[in-house]
Amino acid sequence: MLKDFVKVADMPQEVIEKYKNQVPAELLQIWQEDGLGTFLDGYLKVINPDDYLELLQDSYFRGEISIPIFATAFGDIITWEKNEFLGIIKYKDGTFDIFLENLSLFIKFLPDKSFTDDYFDIPLYKKAVAKQGQLAYNECFGFVPLLALGGFKDVDHMDKVKVLEHIYLMYQLTGGVMDD
Repeated sequence: MLKDFVKVADMPQEVIEKYKNQVPAELLQIWQEDGLGTFLDGYLKVINPDDYLELLQDSYFRGEISIPIFATAFGDIITWEKNEFLGIIKYKDGTFDIFLENLSLFIKFLPDKSFTDDYFDIPLYKKAVAKQGQLAYNECFGFVPLLALGGFKDVDHMDKVKVLEHIYLMYQLTGGVMDD
């Protein structure tokens, strides 16, 4: 279903069963047909929600009504919230955004450069890949030092890091993404 998808594993059947009434049909189709892996030239990852759910509930003020479904190459998490809309939690920036009410529109807009430029930092990602190589499925690019600690948003100040551990680190140091 996803263009240029690189599969790393099947989505566990128990996860599909657990969330089948809580996520859009398009996501169930992705889980069943594609499984876990990357797309958008490795920028986005289809993730197992159970791997990220506890972290999301602790670190995001809407965590109790959100299901983590994708991760970006910079450790941002795309969520399905209230069974109504897609959101993105940008831990590196300490922000969140609600950006679409329909997963099929999200998939349709992925080839649109203006859409991806609005929500994702593809040019910076391409520079990072050119300098450091492709990410493994469990990795993202992390800014060193963290942006919240005065780091710079450029390829000279980033390393390959483990996605979950990096988000936990950002959460521990910044308090997560809360509605202050």
